[in-house]
Amino acid sequence: MKQGDVKHEAISLIEREHRSLAAVIDAMKHVVKKVEGSDKPPDFRLLHAMLYYICEYPEQRHHPSEDSTLFALLMQRSDEADEIIRDLEAEHDEGEEMLGMLTVALSTWEAGRPDGVERFSEALTRFSEFYWQHMQKEESKVLPIAQRQLTEEDWRAVKDAFSAHGDPLLGQEKGDEFNELFSEIVRMTPAPIGLGDLDG
Repeated sequence: MKQGDVKHEAISLIEREHRSLAAVIDAMKHVVKKVEGSDKPPDFRLLHAMLYYICEYPEQRHHPSEDSTLFALLMQRSDEADEIIRDLEAEHDEGEEMLGMLTVALSTWEAGRPDGVERFSEALTRFSEFYWQHMQKEESKVLPIAQRQLTEEDWRAVKDAFSAHGDPLLGQEKGDEFNELFSEIVRMTPAPIGLGDLDG
């Protein structure tokens, strides 16, 4: 296999994981917007499933593969990306704190706090903007440096690390907790974002 093929496959896997996470965040925003200004409660089971996904998938799959392969190999090859990588790692911690606040906001909304939907919506908007910028920084700054510095062997290691996750968007790796959860979220989320009942 040519180096360009391995590199392209590795980058595509990383970007697809970003799109999967972005899709769940956007679906959550859609569900919240649908109930804002109305007396109809949301599907809290769906919101908890979405929040679990965006909390746990990055921590158990995406970030460990970034840290142990992409970032580690890049820092071995060059110091060009060191400062950006330090920033991204700090943002991983910041993102965890924001998700903690989002979890509390969801619980207080579910418990009946009068301004619960507004507080949750504001926290979700802040997290969505933060995480989108974080993913864009990885794709627009780290990946171009990686394309210049990593070897074919490096790209193969990155590809192997991320391909082991499966691909929720393609429905691969049945039996995997996160892929099954992603599929369930799609089934439960109202149209046009998901497959659920628009009026449900």
